[in-house]
Formats: sequence, C-alpha cells, structure tokens
Amino acid sequence: MEVEWFELLPEQCPPEDAQQCDGYYYRIANGNPAQSVDFFSQRRLQPDKVFKGLGVDECITRAVSLFSDRKEAEKRLKLPKFRNANIALVELKPKDGMIKKTFGTAHYSWWRTKDFDVSQAKVI
Repeated sequence: MEVEWFELLPEQCPPEDAQQCDGYYYRIANGNPAQSVDFFSQRRLQPDKVFKGLGVDECITRAVSLFSDRKEAEKRLKLPKFRNANIALVELKPKDGMIKKTFGTAHYSWWRTKDFDVSQAKVI
C-alpha cells in the first residue's frame, strides 16, 4: 500500500532507521483544541528559511517535533515563541507515519501521513 505523506518529502525520507509510529507523544500546539496547523513541519511553516545545525537536513525540516516526556515538552513553553502555547497529547499508530529519535532528551521527529486524525489530539 502506498503511503500518502502530509507533505512532499525528499528522496530517502523518512530515513531508513525511522520506525512506524506506535505510542503516545506530546506536541507544542497553539490551538485549543489543536488544529492541523499545529502539526506542520518547520519547512511548511517557513518555506524560504535556511535551516542550519548539526543533524539538520531537508528531511528533518519536513518532520514534526514531538516529545516522549511531558516535562521535556513543558520546558519549551518557557521559550518566547511558545509563551502562549499548550501541550497536546497524541496517540500515534502505524497509519500515522514514521518516527525517529532525534536531538536530545525525549525529542522525536515524526513524518506525518494524511491519515493522521488531528481531532484525537487532546490539549492537557
């Protein structure tokens, strides 16, 4: 069965070491309730930006950042750009895409499929 990604992904993306989604994760979301835009990648939000940093490539810029630990997600709320944001809990299943542990404690990169149901995200 052909996967329909939410965004156009470059070749070799998701990477070979990404795994099928399966579990609960936390996402910083501006909406309450969470909306589809709360699950956009940095590339989708900022199409012309040049992203730099160790381990950052075009595949990573098209992933959605998630956290496996609520406290790690809450730490991000102290940053100015997230001052008025919320934390949304999502249950990801294999139909929702691929995920890979990246960047520091509890951070994951998620490549979202069109099958992900935003309405199941619960702001906590």
